[in-house]
Amino acid sequence: MRRFIICTGLAVLALGVGAERAHAATVSGLDEQFLKTAIQGDRFEIAGGRLALAKTQNPAVRTLATRLVKDHGKSLKESLALAKRLGISAPKRPAPSMQWELQVVSTLSGAAFDHWYSDLEVKDHVQDISEAADEVHSGANAAVRRSARQEIPTLRKHLKLSRAALKASPAA
Repeated sequence: MRRFIICTGLAVLALGVGAERAHAATVSGLDEQFLKTAIQGDRFEIAGGRLALAKTQNPAVRTLATRLVKDHGKSLKESLALAKRLGISAPKRPAPSMQWELQVVSTLSGAAFDHWYSDLEVKDHVQDISEAADEVHSGANAAVRRSARQEIPTLRKHLKLSRAALKASPAA
């Protein structure tokens, strides 16, 4: 009987490992790219939000930046956990183009900073919504698609806040 229990336990363990491998195998290139880009984007939004909080006096920009730091902090935590579970290496920094955008906007101050930061956030969130919708419609992994689907309402809220901040920050 003991041998049966041990063999059964090993069989269940083997099935679990096999199921985990099969689950990981369902991650398409699109899924992996979406998840990595989302992690880089979260890191970008957190850094940009912190920069904005340090530089702006504009209430609409402060509201946007505060919300971005909070929401993207939560999203980053969830995306990192999902990447780990799926065996996907997580980027440690925003993409080089994102780092460059932050570097450029960091050279500005006052109304010019507020305007260009808000404009950057509008464009970024339009792109983020499009990428999340592509993942929802074309991704292979259910967990990654679900994550993208759950992010879209938050990204739309960020777009709305970004547009409000841009409206409150006319070009200097």
